[in-house]
Amino acid sequence: MSQHTDLTQPTHEDVRRHAINRGNALNLNRVLVPLNGSHHSEQILPFATMFAEWFSSEITLFHSLPPTHPARGARPRQVHYPDAPHDRGAILASAYLEEVVSRLGPHGVRCRWGIATGDAATMITSRATTSSFGMIAIATTARSRAHRLISPGLLDKLWKTTSAPLLIVNPHHKDLTSNAPKAPKTLIIPRDHRSSDSVLPIASAIAGASRSTIKIIERNSIANRASESEILNYFSNEGIYAEIVRVGGNFTRQIHKIQVETSGSWILVGSKMRSGLRRSILGSVADRLARDAVGPIVVVADSEVMEQRTHASHQTTRALTNVH
Repeated sequence: MSQHTDLTQPTHEDVRRHAINRGNALNLNRVLVPLNGSHHSEQILPFATMFAEWFSSEITLFHSLPPTHPARGARPRQVHYPDAPHDRGAILASAYLEEVVSRLGPHGVRCRWGIATGDAATMITSRATTSSFGMIAIATTARSRAHRLISPGLLDKLWKTTSAPLLIVNPHHKDLTSNAPKAPKTLIIPRDHRSSDSVLPIASAIAGASRSTIKIIERNSIANRASESEILNYFSNEGIYAEIVRVGGNFTRQIHKIQVETSGSWILVGSKMRSGLRRSILGSVADRLARDAVGPIVVVADSEVMEQRTHASHQTTRALTNVH
């Protein structure tokens, strides 16, 4: 069962111009792209560069060097140079990032790059906050609940700390490796609680800039006609086609099925960003979708979580600056 908007169509250029303005206000013209030098991490590049095209901007490539130096293991009385390994790492990282920039340049993508030393998640979160990035784009595989409790990965650490939305792709998914990445035709928005609405402004900007439509997925049990009408009017006023689809049964499984059936779709989901034991025990729609999505997924923290994390990240950045 679905419900859709009655469109009063502004021109495509009007829609796109308004979308660019909204995107710039949300800093979607500033995308941070962490790379670790592997082919898998680079699978995010085609999707991150779409933002540069949509919002007439550039992306920032970022690499974090390990916080410890191999030279610290030198034998007693042996002369060693503590900065030498770090300097070599910085030179290699710089050469690598410059090479990636040179590959993207002929395609009209403007890039800059940066390097930091320290824990990767901490450095990414700090850079995203202090430089007002509107999106962190990474290619990574979400770990199982049991695995991440024992050995959390980069995504798990970012999930716990970042205030910036996360654009995530699974670099091992066969659809990603076998098909050329394309801009979204449909944005799928799961909506099962109020914090889901945190994603709506970003969805509006991306939909308008990429000329995609929006499909809002709701549980049959929580249908709220008044709220639905407000959301449809929200998108309609921006010249964006939106429909609401109500589903029963397993919610995340239904969303996964809809993404499989909707070619060229991205998932955009609001989240309370639970972490640690709470995330493993209670789980969340966003968490399950991040592990099962067959295409790109954007996870956006709700406004309260975003505010708390931004404050915490500023405090961490000040502490790191004082240490150095």
